[in-house]
Amino acid sequence: MIRQTVPSDNGDKEGKWVGGIIVFILLLATVLLPYHQQKTKAQQLDAHQVAITELSPDELAMVAELRLAHEEIRNLNQDSREFDNQNHWPNMAELSELWLAPFIEDKSWERKGRHQWQHINGAVYQGIRSEQQGASSVVLNSNSPDPDIWLALSRNTTALVVNDNAVFEPQQLIDSGWTQIVFNSDSDKQALAH
Repeated sequence: MIRQTVPSDNGDKEGKWVGGIIVFILLLATVLLPYHQQKTKAQQLDAHQVAITELSPDELAMVAELRLAHEEIRNLNQDSREFDNQNHWPNMAELSELWLAPFIEDKSWERKGRHQWQHINGAVYQGIRSEQQGASSVVLNSNSPDPDIWLALSRNTTALVVNDNAVFEPQQLIDSGWTQIVFNSDSDKQALAH
């Protein structure tokens, strides 16, 4: 009688090959990963601009409220154009009647610096801080689909004068010492949500 030993086919060799290939792929990925990163260039800001990431929490809260108010203000203007055939921008009384923050005088208004709001002209609104604490004085320009928000971050900032007939130009704000907020990425928008 002839005896012959036959090794079992349990996939032991194939398993070692598959495991080795997986380890090789992981090592190769680990070595090559730093070379596959995309470098982002920091956006150069002008002297009159500030990134939203550099603002204080009070100012971030004010900006978040102004972004929401901006949408409502534009919707009110759109409604007046569609239904009344007028290019009417809401005044301070209308915004307060709608309980639209930050234009209402509530606890949040007190905490943020008791801003005195004015409708400068068209779609431009100015809030001058009357307390030392809280968010800086602010200007909201709702003329474009994206909000244009300016802060009085320096002591040399002068308030805008209410003028219904004047055409608003950003250069007026720059000359008056205002600082424009730059929203440059989705991470900035997420910072506002928190």
